Amino acid sequence: MERKLSHESISTFRGNVLPLRLQGGEPYSKDKITWTSSDETIVQLTKYDKNYRYGGEFTDGVLLTFLEAGEATVTAKYGKKEYTCKIEVREMRCAESSKNLRYFVGDMHDHTYNKHKIDEFTPRDASLYPINNYMRQMKECGKMDFGVVSDHGNLLTAADFFRGYADAEDSGDSVIYFPGCEGQVTVIEPDRYGIDHMHGGEVLIFNADLAFTIRSWNDFFKNLKHSPFAFCGFPHPQAVGGSVPGIWNFDLEKNNSERFRNLFRFVEMGDGSNRSCNMVHYYTYSVALDNGFHVSPTCASDSHGSKGGWGYKRFPGKTVIMAPEKSKEAFLDAILNNRMYATSTGNVKLYYEVNGKAAPTTLNNEGEYSFHVDIAYFRMGEEDTRIKRCRVISDEGKTVLELKNMGDVFDFTISKPDAHWFYLQLLDEKGRYTWSCPVWTGLPYEKKKKEKELIPVDKKGITCIDEQSGTDAALVINDDPTTPWRSEGTTASLLFDLSREEKITAFSIYPKFLTWTELKENNPLGLKRDELPPGRLKEYPSKYRLWASKDGENFTRVSQGIFRSFGLEETIRFDRTDAIYLRLEILETVGRAWQREEFADAQITIGEISFWK
Repeated sequence: MERKLSHESISTFRGNVLPLRLQGGEPYSKDKITWTSSDETIVQLTKYDKNYRYGGEFTDGVLLTFLEAGEATVTAKYGKKEYTCKIEVREMRCAESSKNLRYFVGDMHDHTYNKHKIDEFTPRDASLYPINNYMRQMKECGKMDFGVVSDHGNLLTAADFFRGYADAEDSGDSVIYFPGCEGQVTVIEPDRYGIDHMHGGEVLIFNADLAFTIRSWNDFFKNLKHSPFAFCGFPHPQAVGGSVPGIWNFDLEKNNSERFRNLFRFVEMGDGSNRSCNMVHYYTYSVALDNGFHVSPTCASDSHGSKGGWGYKRFPGKTVIMAPEKSKEAFLDAILNNRMYATSTGNVKLYYEVNGKAAPTTLNNEGEYSFHVDIAYFRMGEEDTRIKRCRVISDEGKTVLELKNMGDVFDFTISKPDAHWFYLQLLDEKGRYTWSCPVWTGLPYEKKKKEKELIPVDKKGITCIDEQSGTDAALVINDDPTTPWRSEGTTASLLFDLSREEKITAFSIYPKFLTWTELKENNPLGLKRDELPPGRLKEYPSKYRLWASKDGENFTRVSQGIFRSFGLEETIRFDRTDAIYLRLEILETVGRAWQREEFADAQITIGEISFWK
């Protein structure tokens, strides 16, 4: 068979990334194929030869990144013969508005194999990367408009990574694929108690030219400089990691540089199942929005091909993209402009406007916001997926309005001049969620200035009781977060007697330090991670109120809200107050907030409470 390029001409859009291969003929000899671009300002080549920074050498293919509009040629030379592909690049077509768009359903996090660790593979394992099998099942289910190829970066060679692009291109247009990988940024740092925490985690990376696992955010950005149109997402952002200490925490208040914010486009809320980890992921959505990230929510299966393979029925949660047509270009435009949302049943078709503009949008900081919400369903007749409640969530993850039994089309108005953003949290009769894309009010984001360093209040002489049960709660102030306190009921009222007057400006809560090792040790049935019972995740405190008093009789509220970061100590500042007594009311746990009957009896577990001046 005669050798030829996989394309003799390519007409595409700026920002696209595509493979180009020299195919056919006898097996290649030791002579290398050399690739050149006539204009690297228009078409950038990633060559996986001996100079490629991550190894995995091969030369029969390159990735093309289309940098600017214009014309160029890419040439492959093998021996004395040259093969040329003509390139024409235009600007990406963008949807004219967020109105009158079509709705497309898919999966934003999937794998083509069922392993996690490199040492689990056998040499030349024929089932190592069954990409074609994955794509066949996605096509055969007939209900998926898009999928991803996000295999773990630590398991991929350059050839494997490139194959994801090549197979996606060859798959046709019945399902649109985004090739990429699930890399990992492993930043392990000790807290003030000397306990190591994971200040990073797995990261979904798309439209890039490599797969990697690295150990610092600086290296992460350094390597992505070769991929100017890359975009990323936070998968299961508060997972209990199997290979790292505790619950992952991306520390978005700290990691919110402009390049960080521009790169990350979505936050995964879960897979629509009742797995306990899904109770905590969505808190990261509001944390990201508070810190200036323009992200949308997604649902994904994170399927590794085991127990059911891939496709529509693997898990109920789905991501919905709003675009004018079914194409990679239209979907990329939608992702980069936040036109997608997450539905844990895969059945909610959501459209909403604020002040006459379709979400997602940025308004002009009007202060008063009129919402129009229109809900429909992809599958009619599934009455248990019908939306029964609507919460409007705003800054700090707080619910500013809750409506019940609204119907499928409804309107309301909110006056909130200090709001930076809103999103809708919809619930059906079984407590299953749909999370909308955001609306930004136009109030400019301002990164928090470095505030005055806090000084911890000495815990010597402080006592604490749970007023509801009348029991001692000294374990929350023993300066040892590894010895947690647990309530007797589903709520608590912790009364702290400081024994002297203090000027308090903040308090912090340290959740129980939960590790995968501990889950395994407390797992006598030998269940796999996905099969574990909710355990202590459901016992993390969520909603709180804090009160201060000088006499123990008359209390003034100084702070209220929800806790949102479960992978490290969370500190909440407020106006300075003079206090001898402090009352911390825990009004709701993560489990009760999840609105599922099986978590309604969740007690409260706290590692440590501290006060600061």
